[in-house]
Amino acid sequence: MIRDSRKMGPLLAEATGLLKSLAHPDRLMICCQLRGGEMSVGELEADLSIPQPRLSRELAKLREEGVLTARRDARQVFYTLSDTRAHAMVDAICSVMLGKQADPAVRVPQTANAKN
Repeated sequence: MIRDSRKMGPLLAEATGLLKSLAHPDRLMICCQLRGGEMSVGELEADLSIPQPRLSRELAKLREEGVLTARRDARQVFYTLSDTRAHAMVDAICSVMLGKQADPAVRVPQTANAKN
């Protein structure tokens, strides 16, 4: 428990920012799907049945907000959840709301600014 409210401010801002990013059905569905690890845009489109233009828009928004990271390999783009905190929050939401636990064998890449 953090007793000093000055220390809570930045943490609360980060948490509410992440929650805002996830406050759209398509974005939450994308993030829940990525709990299992890296996926290409084509795989996400096939698995989620989100039309490609809308999927691209939501992926871009999640990337801009730091929730996802992208990796290009030739003509394909692959996405992953950005860090352990984003993964933990998505996992908690998906577990509670969808009743699905994440695969504990999946490792989430660490980012330079990620705090555990």
